[in-house]
Amino acid sequence: MKHKTRKTAVKPTGIKLPRSIRRLFPQVTNVRDAGRGVHVAVTQKDSDGGKRMKASECALAIAAKREFEADGVIIGMSVSYLIKGDTAIRYRTPASVSRELVSFDRHHDFAPGTYALAAVAPSQRFGVQYERRPGKDHPSRSRINRIVHKETVRVRVLEHGAEG
Repeated sequence: MKHKTRKTAVKPTGIKLPRSIRRLFPQVTNVRDAGRGVHVAVTQKDSDGGKRMKASECALAIAAKREFEADGVIIGMSVSYLIKGDTAIRYRTPASVSRELVSFDRHHDFAPGTYALAAVAPSQRFGVQYERRPGKDHPSRSRINRIVHKETVRVRVLEHGAEG
């Protein structure tokens, strides 16, 4: 007999600004998730002018700031923010862009082209939490000790905060 646990959504509560935004852009008071993805064209000039290991000054950040006339941009390995006025818009950084960021941070080489920043999935949006119904966990969900490699060296790391 299979035992299924059902998750129910909990109503959003107050959203705390991620630490990386508070530190780099203190004027930001609101943060929201992007409803749709965007495309950013990176040129060779952006790549040459970008700074390694700087989330707000890399080639993709410079290109996005130029294209969207933004006050600032933070490009992280998994999450990116576009800052306009006092609002930060959160995007998901796809794996293809993350690989290019690793190349840029290590070798100062960001290939010119068009890159996408994706919308945040509904289940990953700010304020969405899931809680399990009361009951026993399924036996297959028992804890297994695993060694997990969590950090890649010589690439940018945004400060941990309420990034989702």
